[in-house]
Amino acid sequence: MFSRPIWLVSLVLAIGLLTALCLYWCSGSDLEVTHHDMRAPSQAARFRVVQLSDLHLQSFGKSEIAVVAQVQALQPDLVLLTGDAIDRADALPVLKDFLAALGTIPAVAVPGNWEHWSGVDFPALIALFAAQPNGRFLLNERVSFTSGERKIHLIGLDDFTAGQPDARLLSPAPSDNVTVLVQHSPGFFEVPEINRLMSQQRLSVCLSGHTHGGQVSFGGWAPFRPVGSGRFVAGFYDVPGCRLYVSKGLGTSVLPLRWGAAPEIAVFDL
Repeated sequence: MFSRPIWLVSLVLAIGLLTALCLYWCSGSDLEVTHHDMRAPSQAARFRVVQLSDLHLQSFGKSEIAVVAQVQALQPDLVLLTGDAIDRADALPVLKDFLAALGTIPAVAVPGNWEHWSGVDFPALIALFAAQPNGRFLLNERVSFTSGERKIHLIGLDDFTAGQPDARLLSPAPSDNVTVLVQHSPGFFEVPEINRLMSQQRLSVCLSGHTHGGQVSFGGWAPFRPVGSGRFVAGFYDVPGCRLYVSKGLGTSVLPLRWGAAPEIAVFDL
């Protein structure tokens, strides 16, 4: 039998301990709720939109129940799922459970790259949302929603990274409308032709996800971001035609951990 050098044994133990601590710390990231009041000074009544991005649902367990409870406490007029709700073709039943738990809150979604890459049945996905109260899955579509005295218009595009977003939907909208553009991958907003089209209008806000805030971040610096992120990491950015908000999302992808990028529910009063 050959004995291993003591330094090698110590190194392996140290790496194992650090890995365990990292996984424990990262998996325990607190859920962050960010509030953004974007109403004009003359608008007293609000239309509240809650953005849930990058859920990457694997099961409907403790974490998902906590997210639903938080959403219900926020009393939104609309929940927007901005892509990568699921990343497996067999996860539709889990998404169905999640949407059912939201109750009567209208839920609208657009696709992310993983709905495309994992071969999700899109007709079944569209039907799943259509079965919800006021639910819609938008694949290059415009829709409107009304709550009380307020009305907002949504432009829901296919994903830039893995799908085929229809830029024709970016035709100028009346400036007095509250209009929200939803596109999963923020790299879309760096395309010169898109910038040209966007510069012809002024939308209320544009919403993206995809980046996970880097998922592993050091003081806001994210060394790794998925293809299609562009220069964006998290938070607000000024782009032609609107203020873009990039959510850090809720789930994880590739590696089941987060470091310095807490899972996020974003709230917009429009």
